[in-house]
Amino acid sequence: MPNPLIIAIIILVLVASLSAALLTRDLATARLRARVQSIRTDTEKDRQSTPVRTLAMLARGQRSEHVARLMRFLRFNPDVPQQNIIAWKLVFAISGAFAVMGLFYGREYLGTPVAALVAPIEGLLVARFIFGWQRGRFRTALLEQIPDAMGMICRAVAAGIPLSEALRSVAAEAQSPTKEEFARVVSEVAIGQTLETALWKLYERVGLAEYAFFAVTIGLQAQTGGSLVETLENLQEIVRKRVALSKRGKALAAEARWSSIILGCLPFIMFVVLSFIQVGFVRFFFETPAGQHLLLTAFGFLGTGVMIMRHMIRKALAP
Repeated sequence: MPNPLIIAIIILVLVASLSAALLTRDLATARLRARVQSIRTDTEKDRQSTPVRTLAMLARGQRSEHVARLMRFLRFNPDVPQQNIIAWKLVFAISGAFAVMGLFYGREYLGTPVAALVAPIEGLLVARFIFGWQRGRFRTALLEQIPDAMGMICRAVAAGIPLSEALRSVAAEAQSPTKEEFARVVSEVAIGQTLETALWKLYERVGLAEYAFFAVTIGLQAQTGGSLVETLENLQEIVRKRVALSKRGKALAAEARWSSIILGCLPFIMFVVLSFIQVGFVRFFFETPAGQHLLLTAFGFLGTGVMIMRHMIRKALAP
């Protein structure tokens, strides 16, 4: 039977190798961004411009397919670093710690070979949960700020300001994270990309359909002509209705969400209550092998139930 310490060391080495590879990739990207920024500074030193972020140089097509699939599974997008309030290195460290804990606590219940297979999966699921929570928080903030950004663009265009300058004003005056995302759009347009392409890349990065509507609207208006102000006002009205509908859906789903939270907390509350009613009740679950197995099984069923309820709620609220 393999030594659990050796298996734990192998898992930590794998996590450290993945972290080192991603860190090396990020350092190369940072150096390339610095070179592009220095070139832009030399060529535009006489023109006052809004501070913008340069284009991420690692396109999806330049990554290997296996790395891209792993990133999609983990819900980790290195092209949008501002969505991660927890550094990705810390996330991988936390997931590695959970994997090691799952190995040591699960080998007595599942056996060492099975626990060694389950531990990496547990670490990946923990990382996926953290990255998914951060991405959901980032998208929610962007969605709530879209009507204000659209309104700012409409008012600027109605006042006779060009669309490119209207986007620049959003990049300078909007709230974060909309400010950073539009600054990136302005940066991409400044280095030669079309506005429609830059807006479509914005949609691909953040995954909000409202930005896809914006990109398609700008592209169609550029091809067919017409009143840009009227087009943007209609788009603004559609976006406001979609955001209001999304908030209404979350309000209607609040009952189901709180029901899942209460159902998830009830076992812990009853556990504490029974520990006061019957003093030796807790010792059985911590001091006997049968109690430990029952406790692990209960945690497994509880976690599975919570994840199923959460998935059902998210599926119901999906556009």
